[in-house]
Amino acid sequence: MQSISTSKFENNLGWLYKDKFINMKITLICQEIPYPAIHGSRIDMWRRIKAFADRGVELQIICWWFGTPPLAEELAEIHKHARQVHALEIEQTSLSRLRRATDLLTYPLGTSSRRIKGQKLADLRQQVQEFSPDLIFLDGLHGGAIATILSRDLNVPLVTRSHNIEHLYVKKLFNAAIGIKDRIKKYLSLLHLERYEKEILANSALFYDISADDLKFWQQLNFTNGRLLPPICEFVGSPPSDTSTGNPELKSTYDLVFLGNLNTENNVAGVIWFLSDVLPIIRERLPTVTVAIAGFKPVDRIVEICGTAGVSLIVSPVSASDTYQSGKVLINPILTGSGVKIKSIEMLQFGKSIVSTSEGVSGLPMAVKEYFRIADDPVAFADAAIEFLSTDRVIPAIDRQLLATHFGTDMMTNAIAELKSIAKI
Repeated sequence: MQSISTSKFENNLGWLYKDKFINMKITLICQEIPYPAIHGSRIDMWRRIKAFADRGVELQIICWWFGTPPLAEELAEIHKHARQVHALEIEQTSLSRLRRATDLLTYPLGTSSRRIKGQKLADLRQQVQEFSPDLIFLDGLHGGAIATILSRDLNVPLVTRSHNIEHLYVKKLFNAAIGIKDRIKKYLSLLHLERYEKEILANSALFYDISADDLKFWQQLNFTNGRLLPPICEFVGSPPSDTSTGNPELKSTYDLVFLGNLNTENNVAGVIWFLSDVLPIIRERLPTVTVAIAGFKPVDRIVEICGTAGVSLIVSPVSASDTYQSGKVLINPILTGSGVKIKSIEMLQFGKSIVSTSEGVSGLPMAVKEYFRIADDPVAFADAAIEFLSTDRVIPAIDRQLLATHFGTDMMTNAIAELKSIAKI
């Protein structure tokens, strides 16, 4: 497993901390590299990292990457908010797969692929010991094996932030998976997952949940150490002055726009459902409707169906903001999931009409759900889109103060106070 250490950046970037007041030290274990923040999970982690740093928390980040190593400039961006970054490779060699197969006797696939052992584990433990954190903060379940070892060996508290009710979420992904290869992968991801997830939460001094709905689930199972810590919303530009057009300086290029990770099973299934079942109904009444499907790493099925349906496929758009601004109506046709859909929170900022399934707004407060037109069958979804495209009627732009109340950065101030109490600072 290749580790990209921070040593070559320390001398150049240490100046970023010279004027910071450090009131706490946290080893933050992210289940994937948090930057560039190109999809919901990374956006969630990245904004929390910045909020920690802005409030005087010194961070040591341990994370994983797969495939292409992170660029030097990407690591440098992370270093603006973290003292140290240890980026570990998820290897795909024959030996690593063999070791992972052995670990599958105990751990789910997502965790087994992030396990390190022997000298590499000893070196990482030494780095963390020298950093001397006040606590270990596990951001996303799959780094839990390493987080548990570090918490135990260094005798510092473990705190977890859940992104989903993971065992229920992966079960839904398994049901939505297309093809035998994807189904096998999701089956391996389910192995031991429920037991493992419950053990991590039970062994955490405190765990934070992404939504009130998810927190209630655990409370009904008699978990008493949970708290709510929703995603953070970062406002883009000034509030839209015209709710029918969003930012008047950016003309809408497409009638309908979807933006999301195009290699996760739930997004893939939702896009396929929209293009196969909903779009033909819309085209019966609006034959010239234009559609853009945008996102990261589209699977072959998405490339194929976008071509067949005659819609624009935008791969890895540079700006999420510009992508949302390019649509007259924004859509979230996701059919399965858990937690909170970051994309739904993001859409609210642009003064656009939004059509979503019920799953797309799950986990959101009722006061926020009112800003979406919710439809769960193809005809209702198509009718809502047609109505918004054919008339001047729009759902009013959301009050930014309402978003700030539910998803603002102030919640991080309260969380840090709780963490300092746990760490006995």
